Amino acid sequence: MITNKEIADMLSQTANLLEIKGENPFKVRAYRNAAKLIENSSKDFEKLVKEGFDLTKLPGIGNDLSTYIKEIVTTGKFSKLEELKKEIPEGLIDMLSIEGLGPKRIKQIYDAFGVTSLDELKKYAENGELDKLPGFGPTLIQKILKGIKQLKKAGIRFLWADVEDMAEDLREYLSKFPGVEIVEIAGSYRRRKETVGDLDILVVAEDYMKVSEYFVKYPRVKEIHSAGLTRSTVFLDNDLQIDLRAVSRESYGAALHYFTGSKAHNIEIRKIAIDKDMKVNEYGVYKNDKKIAGKTEEEVYEAVGLCYMEPELRENRGEIEACLNHSLPNLVNLEDIKGDLNISVDLIDEAIKLGYKYVGVNAKIKRDDIKVYKILEVDVNKLEINEDYDFLVGIVNENATSENILKAIKKVDFLRFFRDIQAKKELNIDFETIFEEMKKENVALEVISKPNNLISEVLIKSAISKGVKISIVSGAKTKKELNFIKYGVNQSRRGWAENKDVINVSDNPF
Repeated sequence: MITNKEIADMLSQTANLLEIKGENPFKVRAYRNAAKLIENSSKDFEKLVKEGFDLTKLPGIGNDLSTYIKEIVTTGKFSKLEELKKEIPEGLIDMLSIEGLGPKRIKQIYDAFGVTSLDELKKYAENGELDKLPGFGPTLIQKILKGIKQLKKAGIRFLWADVEDMAEDLREYLSKFPGVEIVEIAGSYRRRKETVGDLDILVVAEDYMKVSEYFVKYPRVKEIHSAGLTRSTVFLDNDLQIDLRAVSRESYGAALHYFTGSKAHNIEIRKIAIDKDMKVNEYGVYKNDKKIAGKTEEEVYEAVGLCYMEPELRENRGEIEACLNHSLPNLVNLEDIKGDLNISVDLIDEAIKLGYKYVGVNAKIKRDDIKVYKILEVDVNKLEINEDYDFLVGIVNENATSENILKAIKKVDFLRFFRDIQAKKELNIDFETIFEEMKKENVALEVISKPNNLISEVLIKSAISKGVKISIVSGAKTKKELNFIKYGVNQSRRGWAENKDVINVSDNPF
């Protein structure tokens, strides 16, 4: 599925790169006009293409553009855009994200100095060379320098667990300010993604400017990027970007929905609204230019004929269809967990304090106050077992083969898949076949809760869809790590896990 916005973005990007390249301005304008037409149209261009509609009947779309749009709809890609990206230095494409630098100015800089990277652009901005170009005054130079700094930081992503304490501290800091009614952290943090790039904080307050002045004085602020009437941006001492946004009480629900995302989810909601002759944005839901909803998220969803969807589900992975079919999952909660089947043996007493009814450790121990299972871990490539155990966990590392995993499934009780999020290491194996075999052999998927080793929520969802049960465990070696289990719950919720899918929500998991 591809949206009008996505088609328009590809055409608009093509126009930008053609302009940087110095192509015929009429050709550039044709791409831009087509992009505007498609983005603002109430018609669904994917539907038009699939129905065989003659796109050349629409104003500004000739035979070439009609062919290009069909290619984008049918393949999800645009070969001309991909070719341009190969021809034009990546640094010039990055510059398009800098405020004040459009294609014309980027071409101007490139023609004058041959600049092809952000580092080179920074050098010319700082040494006074850019000032010599027509239209490049001090204000624009400062925008460029700020934009370069922001772009370099934009690629940094933080583990959700690593920003949690700071995010909640910042929430508490802002909530204490007089006149502040609501403070909510939106974006990927609210959707509990395993990593976040920045934090979007919404605030409802009597006097936003006073709140903004207070916000930029937060002790960990290293740099103030901007402080405006409705938005303020700072960077903390760990380079995390924080955006504070002023929101009215009447538009709070619409803003919370918009800034929570995901982008793909929001696009689908807007498409549904368009089909009903409505408009949805960060300020509310509108029908015939009259605002009909926006105070709460529930109101926003209801206005377009949908039910409320938990933030963790909003990734355009079937949640809208599930809502319409009345089959949204009733997601597992941290409070539902009755035991942790992977902890260090010396943490049993701490587990009892948490109210757990059973634990899994690597030793054979009998206790009267809690059920203790001996869990043995073994590499699936080396299934050599020389000791007694209650349950066997097969560890799937990056060197494991699908063949060895399938053999191990016949012997183990759980499978744990290796993942290193920050190193971006993923396993290249046939998960679909493996999950089918796990279901057949009644082997559960172990969701280890260590923040950098969380299995992808997409795989959790895939496993559950095949009927595989999951076990959410902390893997704790210290008292602090016992609390890591919440990160596994977060990820499992993003994978659509319900209580019926999780073995350790039961008083007796086996």
